[in-house]
Amino acid sequence: MVDTTSGEKSKHLPTGVTGLDVVLHGGLLRGAMYLVTGAPGTGKTVLSSQIAFHRAAAGENVVYVTTFSESHARLLSNLETFTFFDRSLVQSRLTLLSGVAALEEGGLKRFQAMLSQAVREHHASLIVIDSLNTASELASSSFVYRKFLRELGTLLSLVGCTALLVAHKGEGQEMLHQFAADGIIELDQKMLGMRLTREVMILKQRGSAHLGGRHVFDIGDSGLTVHPRREALLLDRELATRPSEHKSRFGIRGLDDMLEGGVPSASMTAVMGAPGSGKTLLGLHLLKEGLSLGQPSLYFGFYETPPRLIAKAEGVGLRLRESVESGLLEVQWRQPTEQFLDSIAEQILERVYRNKVKRLFLDGVDGLMQAVAHPERFPVFFTALSNELRALGVSSAVSMETPFGGPELGLAPVGLSATVENIIFVRYVELRARLHRLISILKVRESNYDPSIREFHITPQGLEVASTFDSAEVVLGQMALGGMRAPAPGPPSSHSRSPQEGSGEDV
Repeated sequence: MVDTTSGEKSKHLPTGVTGLDVVLHGGLLRGAMYLVTGAPGTGKTVLSSQIAFHRAAAGENVVYVTTFSESHARLLSNLETFTFFDRSLVQSRLTLLSGVAALEEGGLKRFQAMLSQAVREHHASLIVIDSLNTASELASSSFVYRKFLRELGTLLSLVGCTALLVAHKGEGQEMLHQFAADGIIELDQKMLGMRLTREVMILKQRGSAHLGGRHVFDIGDSGLTVHPRREALLLDRELATRPSEHKSRFGIRGLDDMLEGGVPSASMTAVMGAPGSGKTLLGLHLLKEGLSLGQPSLYFGFYETPPRLIAKAEGVGLRLRESVESGLLEVQWRQPTEQFLDSIAEQILERVYRNKVKRLFLDGVDGLMQAVAHPERFPVFFTALSNELRALGVSSAVSMETPFGGPELGLAPVGLSATVENIIFVRYVELRARLHRLISILKVRESNYDPSIREFHITPQGLEVASTFDSAEVVLGQMALGGMRAPAPGPPSSHSRSPQEGSGEDV
């Protein structure tokens, strides 16, 4: 397609649909002909109307031609519930025309003449034909219809008018539509369990790059919102090639000693453990320590409502209420089953950018996994999100649930242990009718740490980690002996590992 625009005019025509312009690398191409296709009810008319009203609101002239799909009154009635709808633009900037008479009286030839006159007369930058299926049914042959599409494309290219040709998928001259179009926007929807999932895919766009693959979208009061796949987006800043020399402390003396001052700043830490083992409190300690340094922080979770979380923290001596009220700490809670993965990532990153967040606790990763429509993409999605947080200088922690209790190490969700720099493992064991909580560090990338196992307690003043591994060794020793006799005294309290020993590698 030849771009007939010149001067300062952009090559692209922004759609105004959140996320779609990112997928289209700037918007629709001016003077190009796009096929908007999909099954009935997928949102083709909403999408086309949303783009039409956006261009009209930008001061451009738009022509919207209906055929036999629905009357103008019904169309406007259906659209007026959306926030993009502006009745003052109708027939001033956005001209509604019916192509029924032209099709009935003169077939494709008359219809083409009508479209040509409308585009020239109104100096339109965008024309929508909703729908094209009726026109294809009137063609006497495939050759005649192909000729109609070719001449329509030539006209639009000459005058620099972009076209959205709405057509149902699987009906009429579908293949001819696809061959003639410069771009194809396909909408799809399907049920995943009890949830309806909508996806958009750009099957074709001549003359411009775009983000390939499927992208989830939803339809709300503002119309369509597209959520580009996180892993398909490029970082807008470079990742640091060397780990930070600064440390982010948890504010728990015994743990910070094990970490030799904390985890590296701007790194991702996995806090793994069974339900009730203390993962959330560890994450809150990380945030609380950051708040004491004046660092904006964010809690984003799926199970604890903000009032319950704050009360829970206050029960162990972590006062967060004042930080929430001052805006230094934001507490967000979401239902994982009603969200989609990329939408959650957008919500997290929007708050990180807006508040210049320096510490984040994501509680927990299984909530994210419940929001995924295609489980196979979760590891690459999480890697992309982690990289973006690192690039923004955010010290992040995420809780990961492991099998319930016991002395054995649980397993992290498949593929995720490699995407985090640090892993802290908490568990509890039962000995002589008493639960003992244990903590150990499994990995700190390129930094020394104490790999010994220590006992910890949840007290009214927060988490307290033992200064040595003696008590943990007693517990584990007695378990190994079946609780029949006390273990011998343990070796020296701790040792350090070299960066090479402590780096790397998965558990």
